[in-house]
Amino acid sequence: MQTLKKRTKTKTLGFYKENGLWYADLPEFLSLGLGTKANLLMVDGSDTFLDLLSSNGSNVAVTLSKEPFENHSIHLEKLKIGLNQELLDKIGHAPVNYGAYYNVKKYNHKTFQHTLWLCPVAEYVFQGEYPQNIYLSKK
Repeated sequence: MQTLKKRTKTKTLGFYKENGLWYADLPEFLSLGLGTKANLLMVDGSDTFLDLLSSNGSNVAVTLSKEPFENHSIHLEKLKIGLNQELLDKIGHAPVNYGAYYNVKKYNHKTFQHTLWLCPVAEYVFQGEYPQNIYLSKK
């Protein structure tokens, strides 16, 4: 008798740096009219984490999931809903009413501490929610 192994649903998401600013590479978000390029800005700790992931490069891709998956090396845990309006205004992020802060608990399979903010585009990526946990691996 053959047993079926449950497969965790994962997505691949790219990011790119342009004029010193990081953006999520989500052309379908834009083509669906869900927002502008300014909605895709990665700020408030997300940008510095992408610098780390990309080794200070200008492109990086990750595999991500709400569930742990084989070979994930990064774990984010949601801390709270909120935003830093002053920072968003200064950088030029599209107007939003909220976002979610996450703690990077694990990086490269080791305990890690870094706080980052994800804007409401994360809800688009995760089909309507800010998951309590996000698991990643660098592609």
